[in-house]
Amino acid sequence: MYHIKNDLRCRKSAEKIGEAYRNLLKVKPLDEISITDIQKRSGTGRSTFYRLFDNTDDVLLYIIEEEFHDMGRMYRELDWQDFTAAFIGSIIGGSRELNNVAESGKTHLITMALRSNLTLETERLGFDTGNNPGYMIAIFVGACISLVTAWEENGRQESTEELARLMRKALNYSEIENVLKRHEGRA
Repeated sequence: MYHIKNDLRCRKSAEKIGEAYRNLLKVKPLDEISITDIQKRSGTGRSTFYRLFDNTDDVLLYIIEEEFHDMGRMYRELDWQDFTAAFIGSIIGGSRELNNVAESGKTHLITMALRSNLTLETERLGFDTGNNPGYMIAIFVGACISLVTAWEENGRQESTEELARLMRKALNYSEIENVLKRHEGRA
């Protein structure tokens, strides 16, 4: 897990390291990028890297979470049905980083970032997620990731809307919708 404190210097260093990693992904396969590569490209010291991140996967997680955080703004405007299609579309149409992570078999990082982002968004928007919000979010994210993985394996034939329809059909959406209702008077 990364350890970025909420001060300007730490955030700036993390941004430099993240940007260096993104630039390295343009010229090197993900599995060949080392801490030394990132550290040299970012211009940060090795001790700075280790103060903020434990390993290269932590940097990937940081990058992905930042990307999904930006996407979260879009979700705030949507109703639940549109949200599912938008969420799946974000995964499918994701950035080069997301595609590289998925192709490298590290979808667990995408799953972690999505769960974290969706948890923050449900709290920020005032959704009533009941006593066990993590379970409903985990089920939803797990289903999205599995659906997109199957879509990849089947040749990417269906549209985002078709995938969202499949998801609504497979899951008991009425229960998920009941759990994720907004608190009255909030958001």
